[in-house]
Amino acid sequence: MAKSSYAKHEILEVHEILTVKSACAAKSSLMQGLASDKKLKQLLEEDAKISQDAISELKGILEEAK
Repeated sequence: MAKSSYAKHEILEVHEILTVKSACAAKSSLMQGLASDKKLKQLLEEDAKISQDAISELKGILEEAK
């Protein structure tokens, strides 16, 4: 299998996005406990799940770039 080659700036950008997505996931998870509206709580749960999926994908890209 051929190894993908990423430029250093691309790896840095992926790392920056990973940092932002991690903060988003943490915030959504914490805010779920404070939300009293059922619809808002559901949106926060969906956002946390989507953020976790994105985090997994971004980690995979960084592993591939090593």
